[in-house]
Order: sequence, then C-alpha cells, then structure tokens
Amino acid sequence: MTSTSSAPHNNQTRVYDRETSVVFLKTKERFGGLSNMAAGFPLRVNGVCIKTSEALYQACRFPHMPEVQQLIIGENSPMTAKMRSKPHRRVSRHDWNFVRVKIMRWCLRVKLAQNWREFGRLLLATGDRPIVEQSRKDDFWGAKVADDGTLVGMNVLGRLLMELREQLKGDEAESLRFIEPLAICEFLLFGQPIEAVQAAPNAEIPGWTPRRPSQVDAVQPPPSDPQPSLFEQPMITETKPADSNPHVEAASGRKALARFPQYRESDLPWLGEIPAHWDVRRNGRLFAERVETGFEELPILEVSLRTGVRVRDMENGTRKQQMTDRSKYKRAAKGDIAYNMMRMWQGAVGVAPADGLISPAYVVARPFPEVEPRYYAYLFRTEAYKREVNKFSRGIVADRNRLYWDEFKQMPSTFPPTEEQTRIADFLDAHGRLTARLSRTKRKVLELAAERLGLLTAEVAQSINVKYVRLERVASLVSRSVDRQETEEYTPVGLYNRGRGIFHKEQTKGNELGDSSFFWIMPDDLVLSGQFAWEGAVALAGEDEAGCIASHRYPIVRGHDEVLDNAYLLAFFRSDFGHLLLDYHSRGAAGRNRPLNIRTLLKEKIPVPSMEQQAQVRRLIEVESAVRRRLKSELEVLMEYRARLIADVVTGKLDVRHIEIAAPADAPISDEDDELEEDLEGDDAEVMEGADADD
Repeated sequence: MTSTSSAPHNNQTRVYDRETSVVFLKTKERFGGLSNMAAGFPLRVNGVCIKTSEALYQACRFPHMPEVQQLIIGENSPMTAKMRSKPHRRVSRHDWNFVRVKIMRWCLRVKLAQNWREFGRLLLATGDRPIVEQSRKDDFWGAKVADDGTLVGMNVLGRLLMELREQLKGDEAESLRFIEPLAICEFLLFGQPIEAVQAAPNAEIPGWTPRRPSQVDAVQPPPSDPQPSLFEQPMITETKPADSNPHVEAASGRKALARFPQYRESDLPWLGEIPAHWDVRRNGRLFAERVETGFEELPILEVSLRTGVRVRDMENGTRKQQMTDRSKYKRAAKGDIAYNMMRMWQGAVGVAPADGLISPAYVVARPFPEVEPRYYAYLFRTEAYKREVNKFSRGIVADRNRLYWDEFKQMPSTFPPTEEQTRIADFLDAHGRLTARLSRTKRKVLELAAERLGLLTAEVAQSINVKYVRLERVASLVSRSVDRQETEEYTPVGLYNRGRGIFHKEQTKGNELGDSSFFWIMPDDLVLSGQFAWEGAVALAGEDEAGCIASHRYPIVRGHDEVLDNAYLLAFFRSDFGHLLLDYHSRGAAGRNRPLNIRTLLKEKIPVPSMEQQAQVRRLIEVESAVRRRLKSELEVLMEYRARLIADVVTGKLDVRHIEIAAPADAPISDEDDELEEDLEGDDAEVMEGADADD
C-alpha cells in the first residue's frame, strides 16, 4: 500500500512501507530480476542480440549516433553499458527527458515478450504488493530510504512494473506478446527504424490464469488520491523548468505556441515539413564568403562551442597563444557568421558581435541583405543541422573532418521571410536571457550552501581545541596502480575548476592510455588536479567514480581513519587558508597551467579539529552536494527544453509570430550565468581562437 507524500516539491512522490512491498536493490536478490541490470533476460531487436534491458534503454538515447549504440550494446555488463553512455549524454536525443518514460515502458514490455516464462513468472510472484526499486541516490526511477525506514520517491520503474503486472493478469495479456515500436520520431537502431517485437509462439507461464486487472495505485489511483497518475502523463519529466518561472513561460509562450496553419514537404529528411510560405535555399544564396586581411588594429575574435563568437579578453583570457603576424587574420564584420571548419559539426559557429579578426583557418560568411544572421546561428547549432554538417564535411578521419566554404555553400537551409527570421531571433534571444536569469537564481541557492559551509569550516578551524598537524601525518598519497590489459576498458576522469566536481571522460582501452601511469579511484578519495588545484580543481569522489581511473597528473589523497575526514579536508582546501596553500605550492610560468607540488604540500601544517566537528562539516558537504546534483539535474532539463524549443521554432514546427515578447525589467545578465552550463558541457565548453585553428 502506498500513501501520499507530503513533499511539496513533486506531487508524483510516493511513500512505501518496506514490510508490505516487494523491494529490490541488488540483482542477486529474490526479485533482483526485476532490475534493468539483471542478467539472464536477453533481447533481440531488429535481429540484434542485446544482453539486458538496460543496454537497450541506454542505446535508445542515441538514435542519431549508431556508433555509440554499438558501443553500448557491445558491452557484456549492464553497468558498463550504462557507463558507456555517460560521456555522450549531453548529446542525447533532443527530447530525451520527454520520452524516456515511454521508452522505459517499451523496454520492459520487450523484456517480458522475449522472456515470457521467466520474467512473467517473476512479475506474477509479486502478487498485489507494490513493487519498489530501492536506490541510494535516485528517487526518480526508484525510492530512497527515509529516516523512519520507509521508502520515498517517484519509483517510476517500480510503477511501470506494476502496470505491466496488472496488464499481464488481465485481459490485455495476449497483447503483450506483440510489441509495436513506439510512435516517436527517430526511433532507430543502427540507423534503421525499430520493428515490432514478438514473443515465442509456445511460451507459457506455469500456473498462469489471466483475470481482470485489479485497482493498483500505480496504474489507476482512486479518485480520492490527489496525485495524478504517472501513466496519464507518459512524457513526465522530473521538473518542467519552463513552466516554473513566469518570465520563462511568458518568453517561451509555451501555452500559446501552435503550429502554422499550412505546411508543405521540404523534401529534406532531416527537416521534414515546413510552413507553406517558407522556402529552402542553399547557403550560397544566403551568404558570401568574406576573405579580407590587413586590418591588424581590430580586436581578436574567438569561437566557443557554448557561446558562439565573442571578442577575446586579452587581459583575463585563459589562453595566451596567438599568431604573431596579425596581417594574415581575416576580418569579420559585425553581423557576419564565423565558424571553425573542424568544429562546425559540434556547433562552433556564431555571429560576430563587432568588427574583429578571425583565424585564417576559419570561415567568415557575409549575410545577404534579406538574411538575419542571428536566426541562422540558432539553426546551425541545432542537432539536426550539425548532423548534416558532418555529412558535408570531409577529412582523413572522422574527428578531423572540415567543412570548407565550397561544401558549406551547397548545404540547404530553411529560408523564412526576413521579418520572420528577425521575429524568431528576437523571441529566442528573449527566452535565452530569461533562461539565464532562472539559472542564475538557482545558482544563488548553491552559493548560499557554499557560503554556509565556508563559515562553518572557518569557525571549526579557529576553535580553541583545534590542533595544527602536518598533513602527511594525518593523510597519505594514494597509489593504487592500474594493471592495464589490451582488452580491458577504463573510464578516466577529469576535474572542473572552481570546485565544481569530477567529470567522466570517454572510455578507452588499456593499450590506448599511452605511457602515463594511472591509479584506481575509490569513493571518498580526495582528487586534486596537478595543474589547476590552485584554481579550485579539488573534488571528493562519489559512488559514480568507483572503478574509474585518474592519471598521475591527478594526485589522490586520503585521510587516516579516526583522524581526518576527507570531506573536512575538501572543505579546508576550499577555504581561504587552504586555497592559499594550494596557490603557494603551485609553481610555474604565467598562465593557468601551474603544476602542484604535492610532496611539499603534504608537509604543511593544517588545522585538524575533533572528529565530531569534522562530521559537522561532512554533513554540510553532503547538503551542498545534494543541492548541486539537483541543481545540475534541473539545469539539464532546462537546457534540453531550450534546445528543443529552438529546434522547433527555427524549423517552423512552432509559430511565434504572434507571441508578445516582454522586455525583462531585471538587471542585465552577466557572463557568470554561463558557469553552470560549463558543468553540463565539460571539455566541450572550450574556446577556439586563431592560434589553435590549425591543430
């Protein structure tokens, strides 16, 4: 029996009594086979053998990337298959958060259809009890243990399983033997449409007798239940950020947006139908190449995958190299489109905000009078268009492909009337400002948590009974060497600066790691960046980092048991005194790359309070981490919603001609509002300027 959660943040939250529920956490438990991670339930889709439903679900993230699907499905372990997807999640299908529950429901039905006897028997063995996936940190798909021992969460996976069980018991059972593909766009496996899946013809469940379905909370909540049913909202997301803020709602016009009255086919597979009064033109009819040199007095422009084209900050920029002969730089006039030939497929394109100089290895496109360049900058950065860019690019290997002007001018693009181009650009600019303002508001919550942590750490460090001890006496440098084998695969990690945590890099084989030494990471390890620790690149490893590896450039430190808590040590290094020590022991030439001397750092004396005081700091670290995870999750949904909105608007799927665009009354958005987007994008949020255009 479930009860309604009083949690105000989400009316889909449920509370479960462990004693009266079927709870699974590990795959070896009695009901562990209900987990997507469970082995022994092989699948076959489009003739492809897939070992687990987890691998199938993760592969459905990337219909546009068959090579990633192959990597995921090729893994023997479901956990490794899941980890394979992590480095690519920022480029998941654009509507992932809106279709993932549908896809999970479909995956479970495929699991039942193709494992009718075993999985069906397991489902029926749960009786009429609630099914709950217990999770340590995921209260969306599962439920977490509360202080009173109950399980609290949305439990989406458990509720999908309950729905499937009730259908199996009722008169819908036979229909579960034949599973149609989902009616969503780009439902593909290895580039081919996913076909219907059918159960083995003679498969039966011993002792199974179909009956009418009972009323179960997950499937059909009673009218008195104030919570809506999850399955009345199959496209549910954890949050709906665009609707949670009146400014964003007004800017997006989501409630008022509608399709155009008439459409026609564009004859382009990536584009589909377009408004009847729009046209499709090749880029050569929209832009002319600009190749002008000799303007050495102009400022240098740089291209960012995240923010487009901007004037380079020569004083505070993080990269100092540039070509000495500025006479070879190309001039880009204000309003020109500039793009990096090698990174256009990743979105390295934008509108020049002022007259400036761009690398001779880049392309500058001058818009014709009837072209609004801001509209095309939005179009060129959509996922569908970037895939087209990849097709038109050429090079020796895929990741070195270049989009030359001769190919760019042949590419077809949408061409709305000029006034509509401007209207669309104005609408998306306004929505972008308000989205950034919303992310800034959310970030302030994190800043308050960090401020509270800093105050407590300073207070603890200055307490009367604190002792100052050499770090090497209470902590050790950890060296768990990795024994590399050619066939084994690893997930290396990196660190964000300014204390924003750990990110996972692309998985790689042992023989591809080069000559560097690598070490295993365990939960609660303190990992420091050997080059950027002075800039705050210090983080505490969590459960997600278990089994990952770090190169010798990332020293790993661990406090001695009963003496030094690693969470306190992290907080100390983020304090003013700790940052001073990191800065002092990071020596090198001017610029950001300043190697940390970990050996001399370990000889410094640091304040070591009692374990009780350190535990206080750990609790705040955990609160801050929880706030950061939730904030990052909300921002991922927010950015995904914005990406979908942009794609729908610039391709004519939604009409914004009659949407009123209200000018925001708040202060201007600062550049700092992009900081958390960097968290989401990791290494891809890099800047590419003239000096590195030829690499």
